[in-house]
Amino acid sequence: MDIQSWFSSQGSYADGVMLYSKLATCNANVLRSFSRENTANFLKLKYELKKASLSLTDTNVAQSVKVATEPKKPIKRQPLLQEIIKQSAAVSFEKETMVMYPMELHSTYRQRVSDFYLACELKFQLNSIADDDENNALTIIIQLDDLWTKIDRAWMILGHWKDHNRIMPTESHEDFSQVSGNKLVMLRDNLQSSISKREKTIESMQERVKASPEDRTLLNLLNRKLEQLEQKKIDLETIRKKLKDE
Repeated sequence: MDIQSWFSSQGSYADGVMLYSKLATCNANVLRSFSRENTANFLKLKYELKKASLSLTDTNVAQSVKVATEPKKPIKRQPLLQEIIKQSAAVSFEKETMVMYPMELHSTYRQRVSDFYLACELKFQLNSIADDDENNALTIIIQLDDLWTKIDRAWMILGHWKDHNRIMPTESHEDFSQVSGNKLVMLRDNLQSSISKREKTIESMQERVKASPEDRTLLNLLNRKLEQLEQKKIDLETIRKKLKDE
């Protein structure tokens, strides 16, 4: 199992720890902290594996194991925080600029870059927290988990444009401000059911597209279904947030 498969299949905590232990960048102290399974450690593990999956050396665990067996190189002095963030951003955003995307996606691009920098800064804050300060550590880990979810969604939206020259929905088109609480609950339940059904439909269509990649009509239909699914998810998030705030 590799890191991407672990995320896709919602792998177990034990499997995640095993994957982390095989990384070339595995930190012995961090690995020891994973000896106890709890919410904070699980979120921290997800962050470490997500960071590794975006790394040039740790995308494939098998490759990481090979790298780990090589003779250790002399340790270089760690750059300053801003230099580290700058270097990471250079790798993540190499050969990509905002002008590659239409105006409708510029805000998504800017927010993804902003979230990436914030995630880097929060990771350094997390590293500086004392081992016994679990409350502050958990707060930062939850923030990081939320940021990586947003970053993943932004990559999906931008990738959809690059692959298909189509714009994925990025915001709710419905005004729920005047909808009553009971009506919102009903809308939430209907959307949850609709999303579940749409996901099953898309799974079936994806298999058909794989079998007939030359069928452009089928591919366009699949893309429309994916865009409609994303719109439903955005509306569902909007309704959940409104119900939580009431």
